[in-house]
Amino acid sequence: MPRNTYLLVSVLAVIVALVVGVNIGRRVGNPSGKPTISQTPAASSVSPSPGPIAVANTEVYTNPFCRISFDYPAGYTKLDSATTSAAFTDPVNQNNGVLVTCQKNIPRPAVAEENIETTNVGSVSAKIFHATSPKDGTAIDSFIVRHPKTGLDIFIAGIGPAFQQITKSLKLLP
Repeated sequence: MPRNTYLLVSVLAVIVALVVGVNIGRRVGNPSGKPTISQTPAASSVSPSPGPIAVANTEVYTNPFCRISFDYPAGYTKLDSATTSAAFTDPVNQNNGVLVTCQKNIPRPAVAEENIETTNVGSVSAKIFHATSPKDGTAIDSFIVRHPKTGLDIFIAGIGPAFQQITKSLKLLP
């Protein structure tokens, strides 16, 4: 693929990830869409991620270009938009979804240090950025890890049980 096309697809994938994440978070945070008195545009400490979720019916997704593999809920619809990205949506609840992409040097979200969680994928360090939408204060999680063999950043955006399942089961392939 020509370099400019690759860059365009990569930038579009990141933009789609952010838009999908914001829309998912907006719907989950306040289904009516109407502002409430208790909503605040930003919180000093955000932790929308629930504890581990056990899901019985899963499917395995493998991306040979990104060299990753993970489990996702079997009922979710998978949409491969390019060799470097895929989206997973819940057909029952369109508010639930996860976007996965990989590319060189994905920018890290600008969040306070207390909203960054460090975790591991095997022996590789990864970061989960807990952010909020400036528009309506809904939570958005972004998971970023650099593949040690390819040098590509793996970016996963979403919220809820599917996001947790994907990030917990992520494997970096050799």
